[in-house]
Amino acid sequence: ARHVGTVVHHWLQCIADDAMRGWDSRRVDALRPLFARELERRGIQRSRSKDAAGLVADALKNALGDERGRWLLGPHPEARSEHRLRLRGRDGVRSYVIDRLFRDAGGERWIVDFKTSRHEGGGLEQFLDEQRTRYEPQLNVYAAAFDKARLGLYFPLLRGWREWSR
Repeated sequence: ARHVGTVVHHWLQCIADDAMRGWDSRRVDALRPLFARELERRGIQRSRSKDAAGLVADALKNALGDERGRWLLGPHPEARSEHRLRLRGRDGVRSYVIDRLFRDAGGERWIVDFKTSRHEGGGLEQFLDEQRTRYEPQLNVYAAAFDKARLGLYFPLLRGWREWSR
């Protein structure tokens, strides 16, 4: 799951860097062999890499096919993907990576974390709420580096979204 997440994050960054130009389901499907090779290089067994590459493709296609996903990956002022941030705290200097950072059309800053979690069965809304509770402290740390920010978690495999303000 960790390796799938790493590959998904890389390709979401590529899509965002391209402002989604030229990205569609067909292009993602054509990249499946490349996803499989990337996963194998990260230690996924060849016998499992095809299925794992399918998860990568599903996540990317979901983001491209979802209105929220397109908004997150599309062009924005001050947009950055995989933005590195160093913050000084009680424990010294720590480094963080913000998956997506941008200002929306209204000028609000957004800090978004992509999560490639899967959820089988019912209770999806409860699961997403639990994930927000789990990751809220992490995103609040990121937001502390800025005066004001809106925070969000996006789950491309689930087309799930949670947002809040800090």
